[in-house]
Amino acid sequence: MIDRRFFVAGALAMTVAALPALAQHQDLGVAEEPGDTPPTRRWMMEDTYGNVVTDEDMLGKFTLIYFGYTGCPDVCPTTLSVIAEAMEALGARADMVVPLFVTVDPEHDTALLMREYTGFMHPAIVGLRGPKAYTDHMVAAFNARYEVHVPDPAYPDRYSIDHTASVALVGPDGLLIKRYPHGTTADEMAADLGAILDTVPQ
Repeated sequence: MIDRRFFVAGALAMTVAALPALAQHQDLGVAEEPGDTPPTRRWMMEDTYGNVVTDEDMLGKFTLIYFGYTGCPDVCPTTLSVIAEAMEALGARADMVVPLFVTVDPEHDTALLMREYTGFMHPAIVGLRGPKAYTDHMVAAFNARYEVHVPDPAYPDRYSIDHTASVALVGPDGLLIKRYPHGTTADEMAADLGAILDTVPQ
């Protein structure tokens, strides 16, 4: 198995080398929650095998939801590595958690590319993609944000995407429990998830 830290470092080096004009990504944070009652966060996307996946498919399990893109040089590979290591630390309890990596760059992030990318990180991470309208709907449903930056219009392929860098944790009932901010370590995430999972009746 490829060492994940080696992959993250290699991916970062290759991306930065290919896009020398791009700066480190900015965490856009999340939009304000609308009111005191958590909204119903409905969404519909496709996994990397073309299967339709909706919020209803996640009911009954805990879901980690992270928005990003495969071309991200720093935040995404680091965060996905944290999720992967946290899943490994959970052991058998990881079966109760479904990590989702939702691309905000569906034109570039093909199903195959997403499948290979998440496969390097952890086999449990499910890559999701969809048309821009579906992507924007899911992003908004979780109060996330993203902004595409093209420094030079003459080179439209040289772009970066700033995006929300936190990881949303959704409960078995489909309601948002909390967000893990960027910078949360794998040990911290695993310990917190473990404590939450311990409250679930067996």
